[in-house]
Amino acid sequence: LNKLLSGWQPSVLPNSTVFSRVEEEHLWDCKQLGVYSPFVLLNTLMFFNTKFFGLQTAEEHMQLSFTNVVRQSRKCTTPRGSAKVVSIRYYAPVRHRKGRESSLGKRRREEEAPVLEQRENRMNPLRCPVKFYEFYLSKCPESLRSRNDVFYLQPERSCIAESPLWYSVIPMDKSMLESMLNRILAVREIYEEHSRGAGGLDDDLD
Repeated sequence: LNKLLSGWQPSVLPNSTVFSRVEEEHLWDCKQLGVYSPFVLLNTLMFFNTKFFGLQTAEEHMQLSFTNVVRQSRKCTTPRGSAKVVSIRYYAPVRHRKGRESSLGKRRREEEAPVLEQRENRMNPLRCPVKFYEFYLSKCPESLRSRNDVFYLQPERSCIAESPLWYSVIPMDKSMLESMLNRILAVREIYEEHSRGAGGLDDDLD
């Protein structure tokens, strides 16, 4: 199945919309998304990171780390007034440029860095990206939560649902991530979210 999916591309309809028979709702119904096991939780994190961060290769997912994916709360301006919004933000690494532009100051480079976001799902907390992220952190070894070179960890072989830790100190390798990602990229909503784009709100970090 992984070999078949590795070369799969979604069909594009005449109206430019993407066609795929695999729907996100099916994954929730089949318990392929959720917190049913360490692997399912990993799959859920990768699904959200693909859907909302737009990461579609294993190399892009391997750039995630515990230091550049962070939980934040801030005040947003809405038509109804100000509101507090909790989200997960990904501060993607900035590619260093050669020549004259390479002399830009650190602050300037940080300002140019793209910031991607997953907002909390208040309408359905059981499918909230923020809550899944927080639960994942709680099941990872504390010694790794400040690492800047790893995000996806391999499940502990002997863990059970009641175990305080679900994950080992060993990162998921590229082939593992590719196998997971191939299945996720067959889901229709991945492309719908990407084509919709991110809606902006005026906000201030707390």
